[in-house]
Amino acid sequence: MSIQPGVGYTFTSSSLGTNLNIERPWAPWTTYNIVEDVCAPFKVKNVKTVTEGESSIVTYEICPGTINNLMPQVYNEASEAFEYLDDLSEGYQLILDFASTSSSLVYLRVGPDASSPFAFPQSAPIGTADPDDPYPRIYSTGGALPADTDTLAYLAIAKVNALGGGVYSVDQYVTGSLWGDRVKVNGMTAKYYYARI
Repeated sequence: MSIQPGVGYTFTSSSLGTNLNIERPWAPWTTYNIVEDVCAPFKVKNVKTVTEGESSIVTYEICPGTINNLMPQVYNEASEAFEYLDDLSEGYQLILDFASTSSSLVYLRVGPDASSPFAFPQSAPIGTADPDDPYPRIYSTGGALPADTDTLAYLAIAKVNALGGGVYSVDQYVTGSLWGDRVKVNGMTAKYYYARI
């Protein structure tokens, strides 16, 4: 059996070895024509400008995903409480924070269990309105991603870029559900590690 040259690559073999030459580099997966309405864990989609009266906001949808088999929460503006991602009605739009910039980060904030810092992440929300709850939650910021601390970790999920004229692009960083771990050594800030599952 032998491999023959094809479109975009050549293949040669001799007594000195085998050579595969790719004539064009592989395109990143984000440049392929991905169907916008298809969900994948933590996928940010349907970014749009919504005008209400004289003010405009930028909204987005995010698909449900898990960290350590826990469903994160987001703040529901209508109910003024945090709700699980998979409990939001289909098509529910969340508000992006652009903070006078041309891009906004969507990120996951998660912390250890307040009663047992060896348990990561917190296994249940403390309440529906507590903004300091370490239970996994999704936020957005027009600024920089906050720095990790002993009590909270921050992971960028996606970056939404305003291209002008109501057009937006999404740089998706997390493309699946996650497993996370926290390592704390005495005297040092905790370190957080994530793997896609």
